[in-house]
Amino acid sequence: MDAFLAGIPQLRRPAALIASCCALVLLATVLLLPRAPPAAPEQLASAAAAAAVRLDARVERRSGNEVLWQLPPPTTPPRAAVFVAPGCTIRATDFFDASPGCPRCAGLPEERRFTREALRRGYAVLAVSSRAECWSLDTGDGGELAAVESIIEWWVKERHPNQLAGLPLVGIGASSGGYFLSALAARVRFSSVAIMIAEGVFATMEEIPARYPPALFVQMPKDGERAREVAASMGKLRGSRVSVREIQCGEFAVSAQFLAARIPGLTLAVADGLVDVLRRKGFVDEKGFLKNDGRSTPWKKAAEEAKILPEEFRLERHVTEELNLAYAYHEFTSLKNGEIFDWFESHMDHKS
Repeated sequence: MDAFLAGIPQLRRPAALIASCCALVLLATVLLLPRAPPAAPEQLASAAAAAAVRLDARVERRSGNEVLWQLPPPTTPPRAAVFVAPGCTIRATDFFDASPGCPRCAGLPEERRFTREALRRGYAVLAVSSRAECWSLDTGDGGELAAVESIIEWWVKERHPNQLAGLPLVGIGASSGGYFLSALAARVRFSSVAIMIAEGVFATMEEIPARYPPALFVQMPKDGERAREVAASMGKLRGSRVSVREIQCGEFAVSAQFLAARIPGLTLAVADGLVDVLRRKGFVDEKGFLKNDGRSTPWKKAAEEAKILPEEFRLERHVTEELNLAYAYHEFTSLKNGEIFDWFESHMDHKS
């Protein structure tokens, strides 16, 4: 600092000191802003490898439910199978990219990243859509619990017996799918489950069934009521000697780089324009944090008025999902893929 001041006339030194201090404060503020969690080198490597996995689902309808699945690449022998229960309004087609096998597939950013990482790790992926907008918990013979139980058995034992029979079976469900999975795990033998942005149906269970699988809760604590219910579910499971763990997902500032990196087909120029609109319209605060989640933010109307969207823009759901993720109140996330799959792989001593 002395060397710095020596080159400045004495009358100007106070101004120079003030300017230097302001610059340091601004730099510290920028560095301390929460942002999307940085990826470790091994995460970057796995993400690059997962990006090389081509999504091409097989599609069937069974028992009134749409069923999509894909096996790992031929060079990667299956090591496990994962059942996926989407949330309300989310379809199994959102977990796969459009392809010859599934031209209707939409490939939402977080869901497709989960699927690609699963396939990269050698998991066969089975995603099933609910019959209605959300899952039904009817326990009767014609209900969805019985239907999905039979779908999993058909897929493992009849459709791909040589590849899947005897492998560990894990499950992940988000929101409505999380409730559904927590109920399904009482009747299907999972090695472990991941329940996302849901507390499960444990409060309605008189007692936890014997051999209930280890349960990982992936939650967003900004939803305080749900966070309390998750804590109660974890306590009840622990009381029945079920292994449990919690992963918390926090909010972060929205950036053009994040949006462009997460959403295939969204250019950095358009992402820059979107973030600029968010700022100018007051949809984010001075630090770049959303004031509401993407569902409640009229970002598309504002972007259309600003004429920054290309013709036939078809990524509205994709952008909204990433805004929801940044707001961190209620959204499926692949940002915790590493921890989720580590959980699955640490409990594979029990086979389905």
